[in-house]
Amino acid sequence: MKLENALYVVATPIGNLSDITLRALQILNKADFVICEDTRISMRLLKAYEIKDKKLLTYNDHSDEKMRDKIFHFLSQGHSLALITDAGTPLISDPGFKLINFLRARNQKIIPIPGASSLTTALCAAGIACDNFLFLGFLPTSKIQKEKLLKSLPKNFTFVFFESANRVIETLELLEKNRRVCVARELTKIHEEIISDKIENLLHFFEKQQDKLRGEFVIIVEKVDKNEKDFSDENLKTEIRNAISRGESIKDLSQNLSEIYVVNKKTIYQLALQLAL
Repeated sequence: MKLENALYVVATPIGNLSDITLRALQILNKADFVICEDTRISMRLLKAYEIKDKKLLTYNDHSDEKMRDKIFHFLSQGHSLALITDAGTPLISDPGFKLINFLRARNQKIIPIPGASSLTTALCAAGIACDNFLFLGFLPTSKIQKEKLLKSLPKNFTFVFFESANRVIETLELLEKNRRVCVARELTKIHEEIISDKIENLLHFFEKQQDKLRGEFVIIVEKVDKNEKDFSDENLKTEIRNAISRGESIKDLSQNLSEIYVVNKKTIYQLALQLAL
């Protein structure tokens, strides 16, 4: 069966090579070209499933317009191409979005082939509310920028981000101590570990077991419970200032904060008027 002339965005395993779909294997087998982030890593996957003599192209953070033009050229000639990343679903904290945007602007067909993602893998096992959540990708490496970002986030959303092992402790120390957090590491691998606990307990755990600070981490911070009572006036003022700095109207921030913290909307509105002066 010949594949349709299109770019197939193919999810690949995040650790365990068995976590690949039958459809993904079919696409990788039949595609005229496979676009890889790192050909050395992709070759291991292709070799494991005996996908041989495949034409490989490299597309990563360093790829420019010239490479995007080359891929467009192959598509315009009627070829089928499969885009994969080193692990997981392409475009999730991955450079592929520029390529997809480039090709869509030129009316090329994009076909997603769903599969593994460390984001959803961690969420489904965390036991943390995720009916609404924000995905932040990788946080800034600068401690000051990271702290500023974390303080600006709304509290009525769970948020998820990736973090490198050498910055996990620093990042945990920047989080609000009253939030429940899940830390997931080595997902789908032999030493997989998913821990949901208070921040102080997680810090103690990793400070005592530094050998576990390896690889890439997925960290999930649970949203604030509407019934939470331990919320001081100073905390409320900080939340109002953050909302104003984000450009929220006084009416909207009053409504949002009253729903999250069970505080009278009029009380918040009056306080916001004072702080906005």
